[in-house]
Amino acid sequence: MSNEPFSANPSGQPPTPAGPGQPPSGAYPPGAVPPVAPAPGTTPPATSYPGETPGAVPPDGSTTEGAPIKPTAGERANAVVKKVVIGLVIAALLVVTYFILEAFLPRWWAGQIGRRVEGSFSRGIATGLVLGIVCTFVPVLFFTLSFVNRGRMKNVPTIAFAVLGVIVAIPNLLTLTVVAGGGNGAHAGERIFDVDAPGFRAATAWGVIVGVVLAIGVGYFTWRYRRRGEQLREIKHPTTDRK
Repeated sequence: MSNEPFSANPSGQPPTPAGPGQPPSGAYPPGAVPPVAPAPGTTPPATSYPGETPGAVPPDGSTTEGAPIKPTAGERANAVVKKVVIGLVIAALLVVTYFILEAFLPRWWAGQIGRRVEGSFSRGIATGLVLGIVCTFVPVLFFTLSFVNRGRMKNVPTIAFAVLGVIVAIPNLLTLTVVAGGGNGAHAGERIFDVDAPGFRAATAWGVIVGVVLAIGVGYFTWRYRRRGEQLREIKHPTTDRK
């Protein structure tokens, strides 16, 4: 056995120079594919070595890119303090708004009704009945539709009907703030009702009762109508159990 080291040129012939971009002849053993020289101006391909896989993740699973950074205890405490401060500010604004509206809205609403009724007993009764019935029946109807249409179109009909119901019920809610309120605004509103809108409060209460009864009646007949339609469809198109 020869002590000469392994040579990539077993033929022993010196490599023949070649043209630009071509490997010299005789530099590779027969059957071997010489590497192709990259074109001028291009980046040569990266060389992978044995045991390395491009894009491989280390065995411990740690990566240097996109590693989440956990907040420190001080940062978490600051976030909690900010949320508490924001909540206290919102609560304070709500309390201040409540007291402002509690002092203003009952007196303002009683003034509006008093200017419309102008001390007429019959007009007070008529106004109270109309507002009591309409502003009770329509909101109950909207709330029923909101409940029936829940879960459809990402709850858009539910929210829309609920908002409409609250808006239509505002007159009765304002009357309730005058009757059930205990502030100075509510007491002033009661005096205005007594002088400028006699019979309005009692008529509103009766209108609310009538509106609730009408809403229950309409809901019941609607349910019976839909139930009757389902029964007729089952009779015309009976379903067979598939086992």
